[in-house]
Amino acid sequence: MSPGATMERVYRELKTRAMRGEFAPGERLDPSVLARDLGASATPVRDALHRLSGERLIDSWHHEGFRQPILAEADLRDLYEWAAALLALALAGQTPDPALTGSAPVKSSEPDYAGDIAHLFRAIAFRSGNRELHFAVANLIDRSHVFRAAELRVDPGCRAAIAAMDEDLRFRRWSALRAKITRFHRLRMALAGRVVAAMRPREQPLG
Repeated sequence: MSPGATMERVYRELKTRAMRGEFAPGERLDPSVLARDLGASATPVRDALHRLSGERLIDSWHHEGFRQPILAEADLRDLYEWAAALLALALAGQTPDPALTGSAPVKSSEPDYAGDIAHLFRAIAFRSGNRELHFAVANLIDRSHVFRAAELRVDPGCRAAIAAMDEDLRFRRWSALRAKITRFHRLRMALAGRVVAAMRPREQPLG
């Protein structure tokens, strides 16, 4: 396998693990240890970790190597606020369509809540022709994946909120969609502390 192909394979595997939360918050990621696990040399692993650090999925510290990020309540609040701002930008300029009669079928409940919300946010971002906004939303989705399971445990009602926003998007009810996006993220911000606590291993102290 070529060096470029090896690096891409290692990058994708490490990205998947980081997004799924397979590394504990704050866990040090040693390139030599990961290299043995991934069947690669330390160089492509280190290159992949630097790439993930640039995407802010992994933390990189001068002289201290790499680690899985530790999300504090303030960090999560900032991410929720950033998500609301990006989605509002994507919907800017969307004009109301004529009133539609009837109702669309509600999206069926799927076991993958993180996939549902990623699909919805990408669809909203697609409404904008700004490629930088597309990239920003895609990165936000990746960085948020790690806490979506905890988010759902804290507030099971968020699945219904996503389904309601999906219906507004399909019917192009822009005012209603903007209002739901705002309410959704305000509630996420209010529950941020509980989401962070739900992500913490039981044996890890709160303080």
